[in-house]
Parts: sequence; C-alpha cells; structure tokens
Amino acid sequence: MGFTLDSLRLTIVRDEEKRGEFKIGPLHKGYGITIGNSLRRVLLSSIQGTSVVAVHIDGIFHQFTSIPGVLEDGIQIVAQIKKLVLRSQIHERKILSVTRKTQGTIYARDLITPPSVEIVNGDLPIATIVDDDIKFALTLHTEQGIEYRLADENRDPGYPIGTFPIDSAFCPVTHVQFSVKQAMYNESLNYETLDIIIETNGAITPYQALQYSSQILVDYFSNIMIEKEEVEESVPEILIKDETEEILKRPLEEIITLSVRTGNVFKKANIYTIQDLFSKTRKELLALKNFGTKSLTSTIEELMKLPEIEKLKNRTDLQLMKEIIAGSFFVDDDSQEELIEEEETPKKVFEAVPGIIQEEIGSQSKKVDIQTVLNIAIEEVAEELEMSEPQFIKLKEKLMVDTVEHLTHLAKEELLTGNNKLSRKNVELLEEYLKKHGLSFKE
Repeated sequence: MGFTLDSLRLTIVRDEEKRGEFKIGPLHKGYGITIGNSLRRVLLSSIQGTSVVAVHIDGIFHQFTSIPGVLEDGIQIVAQIKKLVLRSQIHERKILSVTRKTQGTIYARDLITPPSVEIVNGDLPIATIVDDDIKFALTLHTEQGIEYRLADENRDPGYPIGTFPIDSAFCPVTHVQFSVKQAMYNESLNYETLDIIIETNGAITPYQALQYSSQILVDYFSNIMIEKEEVEESVPEILIKDETEEILKRPLEEIITLSVRTGNVFKKANIYTIQDLFSKTRKELLALKNFGTKSLTSTIEELMKLPEIEKLKNRTDLQLMKEIIAGSFFVDDDSQEELIEEEETPKKVFEAVPGIIQEEIGSQSKKVDIQTVLNIAIEEVAEELEMSEPQFIKLKEKLMVDTVEHLTHLAKEELLTGNNKLSRKNVELLEEYLKKHGLSFKE
C-alpha cells in the first residue's frame, strides 16, 4: 500500500507554556525542508500579537532623560516595558496605566488594564520609586500587529502631548528550529519526518502558534487555486493563443501608466490585467462609478499604440477588441457622460433640503450632497490638485487620511508641522478645495 496524505500525522513530543516539540510525518522525500521552511517563515513573520507602541511618563517628554524620585532613567524604563508580554483579542488601541506616590518597585501586575487585555509576566519590574514626595504616573498605549515596528512608524498626532513612540515587537514566537530525518514507512526508507521546535513568549502556546501558521498557509494556497475554465466549442482550435495568452495575463500598470483615479476604478471593478479589461464591453466599462468616456478613450488609445496589443486583434473572444475592430468603440457620446467624468459626483439634481449646499460651476448650477463630498476618496482629491506622489503618500499613509471627511478632522497646523508635514502650497490647495465645498479644517 502506497503513501497517502491520510497517513500524515502530527505527533506532540513536548507541549509546555513557552516551548513545544513536534514531529510531522511521514512525508515524501523533499517535503520536510519545504514544509519546515514554510512554517518557520510564517511563524516568525505572520503571527499576530499585542505590544506597547507609545509611552507617557509625567514630567518627561522623551525617554532620554532622568526622572526625579525614580531610580531608573527613561531608557531603562522603556527597556523593561519592551519585555512586557500581553495577551489580547481586541484589535483596537488600548491603554494601560499606573500611578504611585510611595516608595517601592512597580511591577507589571500593578498596571491597570481593560478587561480585554491580560498581562502574562506580571512579575516584571518596571520602575523603582525612591522618594515619597513625588508622584509617578505611567501610561502605556498598546496595539495588535505582526512582526516588528519602528518607533517612527508608531507616531500618531492623536496621542496626548508628551507621549513618545517606542519600537514594538508584536510576534509572540521567539524561536523556531527544525530538522529533517529519514523515516521508514511500509518497509521503505524513501520518506522523511520533520522535527520542529517552537518557543514563544507565553502570550500563546507553541501548539497554538503551529495551528495559526498552518491555517495561514492553508488560506493562502486555497485562494490561489483556479478552476479550469471550459473552452467554448465555437472557438476554433487552430487559433494560436500561446503568445497572446501571455500578453493577456500582464498587469495593466506594467504596460501603461494609469492615473490615480483610473487605477482605483479598475481595482474596485477587479480589473487588473489586459484580459480583465478587454473581456468587458464598452457599455460595462462606462457603467463603472466615476469613470467616463474621456478616461476610457485615453486608456484604450494608449494601449492600442503598443505592438503587443495589436496582436490581440485576432482574438475574437475579447468583447472590447471586437468593438474596436468593428469601429463602434470610438463614437461621440452625449455631453452628460462627459459631465460624470468631470464632476466625479452623482449627476442627480437633489431637491432643496437641509444639509445640501449650492455652488456654481461656469454657467451651470448644481447641488452637492455634503455627505457625498465627505465620502470622496483622497486619491481623487490628490489627482485633482496634482499633488506629487511623496506628498500624497504622507497624506494617506502617514497622516491616515482616506477621505475628505478625514481632512476636516485635522487642524491646518497638523499638516504644516511634524515629521510628516506637507508643503504649504499643498496645504493651501487642500484648504481651497474644502472651502469650495463649504468645508474647512478643524479649528
């Protein structure tokens, strides 16, 4: 009887709170190193954990200073805080705090925690108070994450004044080691067993870590399985598709440069490759939100200039290419279609009700729902204002602005100061944009 996957087993050799030893087998030759490497990389990079991301200590504004009445300085206290092991099932940011007015050592168990956060190593000393005349107050901000995050990445303008970010190690797995050994199965030595040792910080057990990492790999592989499409009988087999198939698989952004708005529209419609685009009809593409004739025409014109796209003219299974060849693609459109392209807002005229503002565009007048404006993606605003890519990245990723509404929650000074500040010109353009729609920055 030959080997089947039903014969594959996990044997728990040792299962402790922080250290576990496991055997996986039997495996076909070569699979020990394949599975071992995969599990090790996922265990050390993708297991979620909770860690402190920022610290506030009354009386100091950064960690590189001494604290009156405290034996340790800021650096020593932060070093101890980084050893704190937390267990939490909540993704939102949580706060831990402690206040002490008497002499003595403050331990991790003295921290006041919300019900959703548990301290694993409560015996960890954090600071030692040596003066009864001082009040020591410590506040810790915690988050969930994976891998390792530098202090600069933990910066947040929403923190109280005096709060400083620190480096954060989220991964609860501290060490992984594996080895592959020859094994016998059904009197054959052409098999292997995988021995794997996993050590954690105690936030999760080694067995849980192995379960999580295995499930992550299963999820990834299950999502890349592709069902074989049935080939239509009407398509002649004599068509030579090898060359064009490769072209159809190429991502659009590798071939031409797409504007921010067009790229976002395509992503929302799951259009990533040449095949995704040319499999649609002109009518289907123009039905996409915030996408009009001008953008579609310019995109297709750029593509048709490329020699490799010309080769697709022989593909009768591509709906858009059939329209281009037939001459029905490049036709004049009603002016209202272009209005969708320019406005990027619904063209419906709303009745006059509270919450609606009136503004003039040329000789036309339109009513814009304030909520519609607030929901406009920041990518569209950046494209309209012609912001540079570095400025846009700061706005979206560093300042975490995704929509116009997020802009209204920021003060103008927040955009002009700090490590992630924008240029004054861009801030003024954003301010003008908000004023145009009856909005403003936070006072």
